[in-house]
Amino acid sequence: MGEKFHVEPDELRGYSGLLERQAEHFLTIREHAIEKGGDTSGFTGLLSLLDPVVIGVAQLYGETLTAANGKMGQDAESLVKAARAYEKADEVGVCLIDTAAGSAEAPSWLGRFLGLGG
Repeated sequence: MGEKFHVEPDELRGYSGLLERQAEHFLTIREHAIEKGGDTSGFTGLLSLLDPVVIGVAQLYGETLTAANGKMGQDAESLVKAARAYEKADEVGVCLIDTAAGSAEAPSWLGRFLGLGG
């Protein structure tokens, strides 16, 4: 493979927060769409025939925005988990380097992590 990249776990957490804030906007838009966009209170005469269509479209749009909010929330959680995974990988790498250099004894959890018993 050979790709090299640098990950800042705190940046991933920052992006997670950004996604969470953006996801909240979907809920705000949803409320506006249902309350204002789906309002048929002024429909009279022939327009009253459109009530079910307008209400149905507003509800469908609201459900779509709720789903988008949920997906963005999941992505935000995944970024936090990825940040922690990168931090753990760095910790293991530092322990391996220190152990190989003879400057420290490998902690017992490292052996279990690498499947060496201990």
